[in-house]
Amino acid sequence: MTTELAKEVRPVVLGGAVRFTARLEGRKCQEFEISADVLREHFGAADSSPEALLAAFHRGRQEILSVASETARLPTSGIVQLGTGDFRN
Repeated sequence: MTTELAKEVRPVVLGGAVRFTARLEGRKCQEFEISADVLREHFGAADSSPEALLAAFHRGRQEILSVASETARLPTSGIVQLGTGDFRN
């Protein structure tokens, strides 16, 4: 399954998490949020500032999109939350 960031929607920091839209298999778009905890612990964000969270998100983009594509198989009617349990060290 090919998963990429949707070009028409930029990742943003909302409520201490990064919200982004992924395009799955080039067609379906799904919204995701990745917590500040994951971005600090797993991707090395220096703090919880929007700048640090977005920088960590972009550094870990490939792994984040890989996890997003795995969780996208689950039925949902809203934003998919990605937390510490979704990422392995």
